[in-house]
Amino acid sequence: MATLDRRIAVVTGGSRGLGRAVVLELARRGAYVVINYRRREQEARDTLEQLRSDGGEGSVYQADVTDPRQVQRMFQEVFGRHRRLDILVNNAGILRDAYFLLMSASDWWEVLDVDLNGVFHCSKAAVRIMAGHRSGVIINIGSGLVAQLGQVNHNAAKQGLVGFSRALAREVGPKGIRVMHVAPGFFKTEMSEALNKSMIDATFQLTPLERWGEPRELAALVGFLASDDARCFSGQTIAIDGGRGAVEAEYGL
Repeated sequence: MATLDRRIAVVTGGSRGLGRAVVLELARRGAYVVINYRRREQEARDTLEQLRSDGGEGSVYQADVTDPRQVQRMFQEVFGRHRRLDILVNNAGILRDAYFLLMSASDWWEVLDVDLNGVFHCSKAAVRIMAGHRSGVIINIGSGLVAQLGQVNHNAAKQGLVGFSRALAREVGPKGIRVMHVAPGFFKTEMSEALNKSMIDATFQLTPLERWGEPRELAALVGFLASDDARCFSGQTIAIDGGRGAVEAEYGL
C-alpha cells in the first residue's frame, strides 16, 4: 500500500459520513488532512479528535463551498501554511428531495450550488496551487450512475460531475494533475438514513450484492486513487455500487 506521507489534503464536507471516512483513511496513510465543514463544527472537531487519536495530523476549517471568497480564503491559508496542496476530495453535498412537480426552484438551485458549483470553486482554487508544483489529484465524490425518483436536482448535479471530471482531467493533465470521479451507490451514512424506505428496498432488489456499502470501503478506494499506485488513473468514473449499475444497464433501466 502506497503511503501519503507529507501529502497535504483538503476534504470538503469532511465532518461526517463518507467524508469522515475519507478523512480518516487519508490520515491513516500519512497525509495531513484539512477537514472542511460548513455548519457542523462539533462533528468536524470530533472527526479531528478521532484522526489525532489514531496518530494522524490535521485541522478543521469552516467555509461554505458555494461562496468563492470563502473558498479562496481557505485555500490561500492552506497554501500559506504548507506551501503546497496534493489532494482535494470534493465530497460536500446536500439533499433536497421532492418529486419534480413539487420541487421548488430553491430546492433545485441549492443542490446544484453545493454539489456542482462548489466543486468548480474548490477545484479552481486547488488547480492554481497544484499547477505551481506540477502535481496533485482531485477526486470528486458523486453518486450512483442510476437515476432516482424524487432526485432530479441531485441527479442533475451529480451527473454533471461526470463531464466536469473528464473535461478537467484533459485540461490539467499536462500540468501533472489527475482528476477522478467516484460514483458510490447506497452507503450507510447519516444522509442515507433520510431516504425513503421503499426506494431503498427497490434498490436492493436490483443490487447483485444485496448489501449497503460501508464508508470505509469507499474511503479505501479514495486512498488508493490519491496515492502513487494510481498515478496512471485520470478522467475516469469508478462506480462502487454493489453491481447495481451493471444490472440496470443490462435491462435499460
